[in-house]
Amino acid sequence: MPVFESSQLIPRPIEVVFAFFRAPANLVMISPSELHLRVIEGPALIELGSRVVLKGRRWGIPQRMVSEITAFEAPTTFTDTQIEGPLRQWVHTHRFEPLNRGTQISDRIEYEPPGGMLGLVVTASRLERDLKWIFEYRTRKLIELFGG
Repeated sequence: MPVFESSQLIPRPIEVVFAFFRAPANLVMISPSELHLRVIEGPALIELGSRVVLKGRRWGIPQRMVSEITAFEAPTTFTDTQIEGPLRQWVHTHRFEPLNRGTQISDRIEYEPPGGMLGLVVTASRLERDLKWIFEYRTRKLIELFGG
């Protein structure tokens, strides 16, 4: 199964950074506008068992994704797992580590491309390119918001 990993240092305390990432609405703020991402349903702050429904558009196709928080240990980690959506599998683990200079955010995404006709175009290598683009954007937005 393909894996994508990314990390970034945020010059803020772990409690501040973790609180930001607990709010599903903030995901929209740090995602490229080209994804047309919207939170359709979900809590103001996630916790274990929370479900978040997102709608967006990628590869010219409207998409709906339902994720469940399958692991949650404040303020150090949480995992969102796709239970409905365009990919065969998506498990995103967010880790937060306090450092003297701030908080290290580490992301690990295990994913499987979609099946069917879409899977012929949306391959693992294309998904990896998309994830690099999304996380480069996210890095810039987080620097804007928190400094860097």
